[in-house]
Amino acid sequence: MNLLLTPFRYLFAAFWTVLMITSSIIIMVITFNRKIPVVMARTMFSPGISWAFGVKLVVNGKENLKYDESYIFASNHLSYLDIPVLFQSIPHNLYFIAKKEVKLIPFIGWYMYATGMIFIDRSNRAKAIASMDRAGQLIKRGKDVLMFPEGTRSRTGKMNQFKKGAFMLASKADIAIVPVSISGTEKVNPFGTYKIYPNTVTVNIGKPIRQGEGTVEEFITAGQNAVLELQAN
Repeated sequence: MNLLLTPFRYLFAAFWTVLMITSSIIIMVITFNRKIPVVMARTMFSPGISWAFGVKLVVNGKENLKYDESYIFASNHLSYLDIPVLFQSIPHNLYFIAKKEVKLIPFIGWYMYATGMIFIDRSNRAKAIASMDRAGQLIKRGKDVLMFPEGTRSRTGKMNQFKKGAFMLASKADIAIVPVSISGTEKVNPFGTYKIYPNTVTVNIGKPIRQGEGTVEEFITAGQNAVLELQAN
C-alpha cells in the first residue's frame, strides 16, 4: 500500500467534510428541508470519505429492513471510519443521540442541531429519562438512529460488553433494534495511528429484534449475540 498518499487522503477528507457540511446547510436554509443534509451525508459525504480512504465496501442484509419502518441500529465500533461507512451502507437516513452540550460545539454541533439530531440532557436522572422519552417519540415518528452500544471504539477488535442505553430506549418506545456488524475499518485506519491502508470493509445488517416478554438484560444479550453472529458470517 502506498502510504505516500496518506496526506492527500486526509486533506481531501477535510476538504470534503467542510464542503459537504457547508453546502448542505445552505441548501437546507434555501429549501427549509432539514432532511436534505442527512440525505447528502448518506449519498454524497460518506461515499466521498470511503473513496478518499480507499474503502472497498461490501454490504449484506439490506433486505432485512422495511423502508417504511424506523429502527435503532446497534453496531460494534472499531474506527472513526465506522460512521461514514455505516451512513453509506444503511439505506435509511440516520440520526445520532448526543449530549446536549455537543450542540454548542462550533460548526459540528451547529450542524447536528440544524439537521435535527437528538440531544439528551444528562444533568440529572429525571431530565435524562425525559430526554430519552422524547427521543423514543422522535424515532417512532420516523427518525432512524445509529448507536454504538459498546460506548467507545474497541482497541483490540474484540467487541466490548454492550451498555443498556440503546436497549432501554428501544424497550420503552417499543422500537426494534437492528444488529449491525462492521469489520475492516480497523485495518484501513488502525487504532493509535494516522496511517491509512486501503482495504475491504464488510457491513452485515441483521434482522430486527424486539424485547418481547424478556427482561432488558436478556434483550441486551440477544442484541450482542446477534452482532457477534453477524461478525462470524
